[in-house]
Formats: sequence, structure tokens, C-alpha cells
Amino acid sequence: MPQTFPTPEEIKKRSHRLSRRRAIILIALYVLFMVHLIHWWVSGRTLAPAELNETMFTIEQGVVTVGTILLGLILVSVLIFGRFFCSWGCHILALEDLASWILGKFGIRPKPVRSRLLPLAALAALLYMFVWPTVLRLYEGRIWPGFRVLTDEEGFGSFTTEQFTRNLPGPLMTTVTFIVVGGAIVWLMGSRGFCRYVCPYGALFAGIDRFSPAGIQLTGDCDGCGECTSACTSHIRVHHEIQVHGRVVTPGCLKDLDCIASCPRDALSFGYSKPPLFTSFDNFTKPDVHWAWTWPQEILGVIVCIGTLLATRQLYGEIPFLLAITLGVIAAWGAVTTFKLFTDANLRIGRSQLKFHGAYKPPSIGWIFVVSVSLGLIAHSGWIRWHEHHGQKAWATVQKGDYTQIESMTEHLYIVIDYGLYHPPYADRMLAELWIGVGEPQRAIPHLEYLVEVWPESEVWKNRLNAVKNMSNTH
Repeated sequence: MPQTFPTPEEIKKRSHRLSRRRAIILIALYVLFMVHLIHWWVSGRTLAPAELNETMFTIEQGVVTVGTILLGLILVSVLIFGRFFCSWGCHILALEDLASWILGKFGIRPKPVRSRLLPLAALAALLYMFVWPTVLRLYEGRIWPGFRVLTDEEGFGSFTTEQFTRNLPGPLMTTVTFIVVGGAIVWLMGSRGFCRYVCPYGALFAGIDRFSPAGIQLTGDCDGCGECTSACTSHIRVHHEIQVHGRVVTPGCLKDLDCIASCPRDALSFGYSKPPLFTSFDNFTKPDVHWAWTWPQEILGVIVCIGTLLATRQLYGEIPFLLAITLGVIAAWGAVTTFKLFTDANLRIGRSQLKFHGAYKPPSIGWIFVVSVSLGLIAHSGWIRWHEHHGQKAWATVQKGDYTQIESMTEHLYIVIDYGLYHPPYADRMLAELWIGVGEPQRAIPHLEYLVEVWPESEVWKNRLNAVKNMSNTH
């Protein structure tokens, strides 16, 4: 009996059903987050947010957190089922897919940047977050305290907490982070650009996935039509890997199953076979990849990425590590694109033709303006961050009783306050404590007044301000 294959309409319907199911699951994650938040508002205490980065406290200090337990469960699931979590359980990927969908409505299909070195940013972030703390502890000769569980009163990392946002950025920074990691990087560097170039957990899951027997398998007659590759939002050459290895072996496969749903010959399915690590060794072929950047451009991108990371990480005490890396990756793309503008005969960004047959087009003027402003902001951020670093370093010395660093501390922190694009509260807190500590409470008053202005609901700073004013009047 001859095999029957699905019609194009049937393929479209099942692809739509699959996408809808995944969307429902990802939306449910945000609903659960809101329920979690409401529970905290009502009860005043709730389960600590399951932030995976809290695993760093376990590695460095032995503190077992909710995030550590969740990460452990995810790693086990990746080993058994492959990288399912990324496409079916990650809230950042939900934002990336939403951005891709919105861009698609405008006829824009983001294309990946095929770089040799840029994906190493995710691996570098992984090593920094989960390996460097151990290396530093061993270098300093500190003894690992062993596993322990903390209460909320004992310090950061408890299972339950009254401080729901203890490890979360503020509303403004959360919004900026979501826009950048869930939108901008997708538009500029392809769908799931954050997963590919930035996410340290993705790098970790990719390594574990190499040992997982689960994956997309060839179970039918493949004719190499490439529909599976077109459907893959992770930009994997599915049809090539299927023909060469009998399964998808790239660790970037997020198991969203779009390739299975799109196959017109029902030749693909999810199943178990020899893990990709061993499969790729058995049938090794050098990947035929057209790299978008030359080696000089790759090196330029790395330099700009690292520079931007150093200039923006913890800038004003606000920008988190992963957002800083994302900004670094985007800046690297912008630097290389600008380099191409002056060296290549033709250059197009999206629908805008910047250069054609050696002639610059009007959009190039706008691009140069944007790049110039961005470069100025990065340079200014680096200057401010340099003063922040030295001011904070001097403050740490002052706290230990070395008052010779007072002049250095105040010089750097007042530059941050006077010339920064944002007035960071941490600088006023440090300066207020300094002037109170050295017996000059009147100089602490302006800083405490600013802290009260920033946090009007905080009784701590109001009481501190009143006490200092009384102290100043007494003097």
C-alpha cells in the first residue's frame, strides 16, 4: 500500500497547533509568575524567586537556593529529553519568539550572524558565573563551608523570603532588559540571538545535550527538500544533518519540534538514539558554513564586545551582567557592520541599502549618526564606570579604617554624581555614611535627602535623615 503524505494545508494546520501549544505553555509561565507575585503581596512572605543565577551562591558559599534546585532539575531533564526546557520553559525565549512573530508581521525575517567567535560570549559568561568563583576561592585559600540552607533573617539565598525582588532588577531595568534581550538582539542578529550568543545557561545545556540520546531522528524517507531547515528558528541545517548523521547533532537544537511538523514526507520524529557526541564522531563531516565575518572583523567584534561589557556592567549600580553582555554583542555587530560600510562595495541592513556598488546611499548618513552617538555613550559609560570602580574600591578601604582614601573616594563618587547620565543612589548612601562616620553630619544631609526622595516609602532613610539633622544641630 503506497504511503500517503500530508497536504500543505495539513502541514500548516499542525505547525500552527504546535506553535499554539508552545505559546500557551510559555504564557502560563508569566501567569505563574504573577500568581507568585500576588501571593507575596497578600501574605508578605513567599517562596523565593527561582533565579538560576543564585546557583553562584551555592558554588561559592555552599548556600542551597531555590534557583540551584531548579537548575539541577533542568540539567537532569536536558540529559533525558535534550534541550526541551529552552523552547518550552524559558521566559526569555518566549520574548524572542514574540519579537520574531511581530517582525514577521512587518515582513522582516531576522537572519543569524554566522560568527566564529561571537558565540563564545555565552561560554565565557558560563565560565565567569560558575567556574571563576571557585578558581578565585582556591586562589585566595578560602575554605568552602559546605552545603547549608539559610533563613531569610540569616541572609541572602533563603528558600522563603519577604524580599521578593531581592535578586531582580527594578521595573525600569527589567523593561530595558526585556526589550534588549527579547527584542533588539533578535531584530539585529536573528531569532533566538540571545540564546545563541549570550545565554550562559544555553551554553551549559548545549554541553549536556551532547550526551543526551534524545533528539530529532530520521525515521522516514527524506528527499532533502529543506522544509525542515526553513522551519527551524534556531537556524540549523536540519536536512543536512539528518542526511549525514541520521539525526540532528547540533547542540543549538532547542527541540521545539517545528521541523517535524513541517516535514512534507513525515520523515522526522522525536526519539532516542546514539548521543550526538558519538554520532558526530562516527560520521564526521566538516560543516559547510559561510562565515559572515572575516578574521579581522571577528577580532574587532571581540574587542568591542569586551570593551562594552566592561563599560556597562553594573553601570550606576543598575545594569545586570547578562544585559551588559547582550549590549556588548550588539555593539560588536554594530562595529563590524560599520567597518563593512567603509570596506565593502555593497551593504544592506534589513530593507535599508546603505551602500551600492561603492556609492553611499542616504540611509548611511543615519547609520553613521546612530553609531557615533552609540560610541559616545559607550565611551562616556566607560569613563563613569572607571570612576565608579575606583570610588567603590576606595570606599571598601575606608570601611576597613584606612581614612587615607577619603579624598580619592569622594573625588570619584562626586564625578559620578555630577557628570553621570543617571544619579545613582548607592553613591549618596556611601557618601552619607562617610560623612557621618568622620563626624561631619551636615555634609551627609543632602545625600540623605536624595535617598528619601528616591525611596519615599522607606522609613529607614527618613529616620536616618532626622537623626543626622538633630546631630548636625547639636554640633
